[in-house]
Amino acid sequence: MTKKLYDPSNPEPHVMYGLYTKPELIKSEWIDPKWFNSQQYAAVVAYMNKLPGDVDTLELQDGFDTAHPGVMSAADWQYIMTSDFGTSRFDWWVGKLKRDYFRSQLIKAAQAYSEEPSEDNLTAMMVASQNATAASQTVTESTIADLAADMEDKMIHGAADNGIKTYFTLNNILGGGLMPGRLLTIGARPGVGKSAFAVNLIVEALKQQPELTVDMFSLEMSNAENYNRLLACKTGISAGKFINPQKSLSDAEKVEVEKAGNVLKDYHLQLYDKQVELPQIVKTMRQRAADADKGYLAIVDYLGLIGVRSQSDRRLQIEEITRQFKVLTNELGIPIVLLSQLSRGIENRQDKQPVLSDLRESGSIEQDSNAVGFLWNSDRQNEKSDIRTVTLTIAKNREGALGSIDFRFFAPKLQFKVAY
Repeated sequence: MTKKLYDPSNPEPHVMYGLYTKPELIKSEWIDPKWFNSQQYAAVVAYMNKLPGDVDTLELQDGFDTAHPGVMSAADWQYIMTSDFGTSRFDWWVGKLKRDYFRSQLIKAAQAYSEEPSEDNLTAMMVASQNATAASQTVTESTIADLAADMEDKMIHGAADNGIKTYFTLNNILGGGLMPGRLLTIGARPGVGKSAFAVNLIVEALKQQPELTVDMFSLEMSNAENYNRLLACKTGISAGKFINPQKSLSDAEKVEVEKAGNVLKDYHLQLYDKQVELPQIVKTMRQRAADADKGYLAIVDYLGLIGVRSQSDRRLQIEEITRQFKVLTNELGIPIVLLSQLSRGIENRQDKQPVLSDLRESGSIEQDSNAVGFLWNSDRQNEKSDIRTVTLTIAKNREGALGSIDFRFFAPKLQFKVAY
């Protein structure tokens, strides 16, 4: 970077000052490298976005210089250090950086359209205009008058059907599906099939809303394992056959697997098996929800494996996780499905139906969740059979009904089907 005069109106060095002096700020909101004119700053932000954990200023500088030698000089780092005097306005500078970028994109799109007024350039200009408008909007709280007007409109025209649809009976209990702004926690004991149920929710949701964006954060299974589960669920082929598909699958089954794979790869579906820290998961949700055009659903498997470095006490960690997920559902207008293990105490009871107190560290989970459901083996005599009854009981539901749904769980195929 050549020596230049300090421009106090340029947000880039202000944002970089905040990130350099307090690297943890990178977790507070999504910062896109493409927002920067400076390719050096863009490279630093791209590097920070990929960091797996916390670093201090020295570790940031040393790590970046090692990974990208020659991109930033000592003078470049020093320039950042003199660009501001504090981080109290960091959020404002990030907002300005984002607004400036989308305004520049709008200017470029308008210029391209004026030079060549084609339909493609018109569409590009309209998209750029929408992005610039969205970037300029500030978050405002609804007034009572706003809420009253919204209720009046719903009474006259009906409520918008904006829930993500999965199983018909589950949609009804939840009041229209997986609704924006809601956290659904599903608890189960190991071996019942909660991870398989999560895969089935994804398959059902994408079957009914193919343009939906879905993220599955799996802290227990690899992406390859979850992909095999998706294939089993889609095709009805035993999951065990995907361990060695060349030998285990028949020619007809290979055709079905290829068809299912082609369908899956066209979805806006992403699997994550390396994001184990809460800040990483939150950051990805923010980014992906912002990019989703036709709705967004996040599924996290499971609560007990999420890391929170800022807390050493597990109870406080659970509180931090559920609080952040609940805040995200409201802030981004998305549903999140959070899987959780139930305590061992249920095994010692005569009545095996779970209750809210069976949730590990149940206080914050129950408090922050809009709805809580339990998967459990209601048919104890056949709980180890390949085809068995697994019940989903909605034990808490702020916005809908309580109730139970019996599923037939075809364990080898990992398929859940409603038992009518």
